[in-house]
Amino acid sequence: MKIRIISRIGAEGRRSFQIEQMQRLGLQYEFVDAVEAAELSDAHCLEAAQTWPGPTLPQDIACFQSHRKSWEEVVADGALCLILEDDAVLADTISVALAAIEGKHHDWRHVYDLEFTPEPHIIADTPTWSDEQGSVSASRIYRNRVGLAGYVIGPEAASRLLAETKRYRLIDSYLWQRHWLHGQMIEPAQVVQMRFFPDTPQEPAFVRSDEPRTFKPKTGFRNFRLQMAIELARGRSLLMAAGRSTRRQPRIDWSRFARR
Repeated sequence: MKIRIISRIGAEGRRSFQIEQMQRLGLQYEFVDAVEAAELSDAHCLEAAQTWPGPTLPQDIACFQSHRKSWEEVVADGALCLILEDDAVLADTISVALAAIEGKHHDWRHVYDLEFTPEPHIIADTPTWSDEQGSVSASRIYRNRVGLAGYVIGPEAASRLLAETKRYRLIDSYLWQRHWLHGQMIEPAQVVQMRFFPDTPQEPAFVRSDEPRTFKPKTGFRNFRLQMAIELARGRSLLMAAGRSTRRQPRIDWSRFARR
């Protein structure tokens, strides 16, 4: 399976970390040069902000465009791909998990979330599948509002997402709520962002940074319609989850992670 790491060209420290990590784990990878938030004009950011019902930062737009770049490459390859953000730390069992995904993947709508975040998800009580050793499982995600630091996606799903994101969306929130996408939580989680390690100084997990360039949508019916579309998608997911799921954090084995 190909591995692509979204990485800013100037972020030398993170690139060096990823190079060392991939070598240690024996993984082949490619960097995807991230879109730089500083290069986005105010006019471009303001236009993008009109397509999402909430404050938008240049970093949000750059992240959105960077993931789209990765999907374009997945479509061109025609094969499953693990997409990582450059602060992703991988478990030493990642190869086992990727092999299980390749062996069990049977539905193009399945996109696999390998990432632990402290934000509770709504996850099916019964796994979609487990590997033969019982060491890795995939379970349907009915709600996940955050996290695209590590996920596996195939060309069909990537192509459909490209068609649906020609305008800006807050991408991690948007992706997991697509009505056709059957997100699968891989457990134990195989990816975690550096900031979520237990020994990291405790701060609110999802505080948005102070950014002087914050762009807001215009008020009115269009913004109301965008918000209602999001709420309807969330409501649909909750109805599907009723009686068959639990609200909880993904399971993780912290002993499998090293930040060297």
